[in-house]
Amino acid sequence: MRKDSVQKYRDIYGKRDSTSSPSTSLLPHSKLPILNRLVENYTNLESVRQVIHRDETKSVFTIKEPRRLNYKECINAFLKEYSLVEDWIENSFPAFAVLPHGQKSVLLRHFYLQFVLLEGGYFACRNGRSDITHLPSGDYIDCVHPETYYNDPDGLQPISAEDAANSFANYRRNVTNPMIRDQIDQFEFLALAALALFDTGLEGQSDECIEVCRRMRVTIQKEILQYCMMTRSELDSSIRMGNIMSILPNLQRAAQRMHEDMTLSNVMNAYSVDQKFYELGKL
Repeated sequence: MRKDSVQKYRDIYGKRDSTSSPSTSLLPHSKLPILNRLVENYTNLESVRQVIHRDETKSVFTIKEPRRLNYKECINAFLKEYSLVEDWIENSFPAFAVLPHGQKSVLLRHFYLQFVLLEGGYFACRNGRSDITHLPSGDYIDCVHPETYYNDPDGLQPISAEDAANSFANYRRNVTNPMIRDQIDQFEFLALAALALFDTGLEGQSDECIEVCRRMRVTIQKEILQYCMMTRSELDSSIRMGNIMSILPNLQRAAQRMHEDMTLSNVMNAYSVDQKFYELGKL
């Protein structure tokens, strides 16, 4: 997606109306400043998505009918999403916004595929369904018949139904099922997304960037622990915190498996993957 097509929506993020009352869904800003800002900006991101992903051949007042997408259509949608997510991050994290461009790219490339998978798990929690994977565009992937996802409209050899099922089973086992089991809510999902973003020890990451990420991770973990303590008993909050954090290594495994599948598909010519999306999937 061209950057200038996102630019006109940039002012949505971070803008506040001093005459409006704060959302009742938000907890006190003094206790959770980072997570509250992230939640507010995520709500704005979802509003922008409705415009970006709409069918331009139809009226803006027409309700979009969800469609089952194949992998090429999904990749196109996710590439369109990349600039939106980048803009959302820029406006949600001042510590990220001041990083050098090269360091931002290091974090974003490592983060984006994980965010795609994590958000799919959150959508499953929010919609109470694991038989389909909801997408930011409003469309979906059929998880019951994963071979339809790998169906290539250009006639290239698709992967076998068994391989498709194994790939989807790995994602559901590592991400969707744990998130549904623990009923991860929006605050928790966004905290996980923030922790995935501010990772350390990445290839090409500077010492200064590592220190920024380390400080951000400490602050975010303190906020999510505070959130757990505000919504649960002391004992339950500790268990909840542990369950939330255990999703991160699962998420990395799922993202790594997905990237390995894309690598193998390119070697075996099983199905083609857009090179830009392939590069975004590298961990």
